[in-house]
Amino acid sequence: MSNPKPFKFTPASFLFFLLICVCVGWFIGKSLRKSPSSSNNTTKSTSSNYSSSSCVGTESCINKVRENFNNTGKQILSEEYLDNGRFGISFLDARRGETYNARVTTDCNCNLIDVNVSIMR
Repeated sequence: MSNPKPFKFTPASFLFFLLICVCVGWFIGKSLRKSPSSSNNTTKSTSSNYSSSSCVGTESCINKVRENFNNTGKQILSEEYLDNGRFGISFLDARRGETYNARVTTDCNCNLIDVNVSIMR
């Protein structure tokens, strides 16, 4: 029985490893930017499709916002109605053990039209 040789990083293997890390990071970042309702293959409108004169949600839309977060397995830690259909949400992703802040914009039908997520620091 011969002893296995230890793995040595060559420039090519290092670049391959770096490429894999960048791709994994890109996919994780892309999945964090998804709307909680986008997993059911519906198209999500963005705020760029709405002008400032469009109808905007009210505080009563919080139930729809909560439903979308709960359907994705996220635990809401705090919520705040900001204004003009915008909510500030802090939530926990228990799978990752990380907390995030989200700014959610709703229209007058309480549809989510924009979701911006950032990691809580």
